Amino acid sequence: MRGSFGIGSVIGGRSPLPPVLTAVLTAVLAAVFALVATARVAEPHPLSAEFPTFDGAAGVFDRATPVFTDPAVEPAQFTTPGLVPGPRSSIGPAASPGSVTVAGPGPASGPTAAVAAGRAVPDPPHPVVRIQVRVPADSPPGDDLKYLITVQNVSSADAHAVTVRNPLPDSVEGPVRAEPEWDKAKSNAKELVWSFGTLAAGQSKTIELTLRPKADAAEVKNLAYVRYEHGQAVVTRIQKPAVRLTKLAPRQGVRDEPYTVRVVVDNTGRVPATNVRVIENLPASAEVEPVTRGAKRTDRRDGSAGAAGGGQQWVWEIARLMPGERKVLEYRVTPREPKDVYSLTNVVADKGGGDRAEARTQVLVPGLTVKLVGPAANAPVPPGEAAKYEITVRNTGTLPSTNVRVTGTLPADCKPTKKTEGGQLYRDAIQWVIPRLEPGEAQSFRFEVKATTTGRRVVVASAVDARGQRAADELATLFQGSAVLLWESTPHPVTLAVGRQGTFTVRVRNNGGEAARNVRVEVDLPEAVSLVQATPRGQALGDRLIFGPETVPAYGEATYTITYEARQPAQAWFKLRMTADALGDRPMTTEKAVEITGPSR
Repeated sequence: MRGSFGIGSVIGGRSPLPPVLTAVLTAVLAAVFALVATARVAEPHPLSAEFPTFDGAAGVFDRATPVFTDPAVEPAQFTTPGLVPGPRSSIGPAASPGSVTVAGPGPASGPTAAVAAGRAVPDPPHPVVRIQVRVPADSPPGDDLKYLITVQNVSSADAHAVTVRNPLPDSVEGPVRAEPEWDKAKSNAKELVWSFGTLAAGQSKTIELTLRPKADAAEVKNLAYVRYEHGQAVVTRIQKPAVRLTKLAPRQGVRDEPYTVRVVVDNTGRVPATNVRVIENLPASAEVEPVTRGAKRTDRRDGSAGAAGGGQQWVWEIARLMPGERKVLEYRVTPREPKDVYSLTNVVADKGGGDRAEARTQVLVPGLTVKLVGPAANAPVPPGEAAKYEITVRNTGTLPSTNVRVTGTLPADCKPTKKTEGGQLYRDAIQWVIPRLEPGEAQSFRFEVKATTTGRRVVVASAVDARGQRAADELATLFQGSAVLLWESTPHPVTLAVGRQGTFTVRVRNNGGEAARNVRVEVDLPEAVSLVQATPRGQALGDRLIFGPETVPAYGEATYTITYEARQPAQAWFKLRMTADALGDRPMTTEKAVEITGPSR
């Protein structure tokens, strides 16, 4: 039966066993076959490789796994070294013309990284070379067999000394031709050899080989091999430990404010550094708080830390620092005096290797002063006049002040009338912001306020920066209260017909804390109306009606009502004017119109 693979095939004949037992033994043999082939493919070989496997295009084992991929053609007979050959297989579906694949070794079964000079490095990629053989599964007697042998480097590494050898089967008379031609120096009557030298990654070579079967040959079993070399070379250098220091400290600090110093210890060599000691020297005037654990303090009296009268020393110990390893040590420094903080770091290790680093931090001192200038306490502010103030903020320290907020308070019953540009007005204060105030620099701000009542008021000026530095000043001022007059006028109705009566109401309100004296309201009546009544009674001078003068008490109100009659159609305008002592030489004026419709009378 064509395409079968069973117990009978292995022993070279048909199996006399029952079909069920034959199937069981066939499965067991297939498993053994796969294990043997897998073991041969996975076997590591550092210098050379020569492994026959079978490709899936025509009944082949790819990496010793039985797979048939092309169902169009019946598989050809194949063989594997170490096993008894048999007829064509029926393990899988029918395959294309038979081929034989020989692959190099798979990934090494040993460790994938070598430790060189104390540093773990990955293995370089290793080459994998496959060989595929294509030949028709069936051929008529007397025809030559044309083999297509393809050798391909399927890895990312070059393969060296690549050779292909094809032992000639006993069932052939000999080779007819080959392209390229075999290496005659290495070939003989029983084996053909091709030498390709280096096969680059991804490169392939193809051999077209024609063999002539013997006249009495029933089948021809041809097996091709590929061989290549792969090796590794390692070098060990004898080196001393190399430890490098990197120190990070701010160039400037602020008195009584902590800052962080970072010391980075790197093993830049290729061998481990053992018993590493990091020694930090600082002046006694600085308070030190280790952040990284393991620090030990040693008091010093030799003054080498840069501080008069001695210094302090801190030591960290690192038992082992591997190549490329980094250790970060941190500590906080709080300067208590306005003088530079100089720190010196040394690192030493066994078997040589050391480094030193230093840092100097300038210690700055913040300082703000505020000066408030205004009316003297024994010079009261006259009624209706504004009190003038000036705030001067100065940086008296050595540290720039940022985001300085300057505030001037507004006492109760006082309203601002003027301020320096940029001031933000709040309910009870005016505030300016200085983005940055350099040491020694000063800025001034002015504002004016009016008080509505008589009394003593206290104005406070203050400044605070982003660091919380504060300064303030205050000044007491005696105000004499004043009246604050407001008014409104309302015609009712705004439109009326000829012969109808309307009213015109004027309300005067004193929002100040002092009485408004000599309040006088004058109303010019338009020609289109005639006066009917005025409440309270006013003085009529032609078309002008005068109310007052009178006194409107603090927070009081006065109302004046005019009753008139429309006499002719027109847009009648009422013109108003108010004077008072509180208004000085700036009287208040306004106009309101009433629309009169209908025929004239």
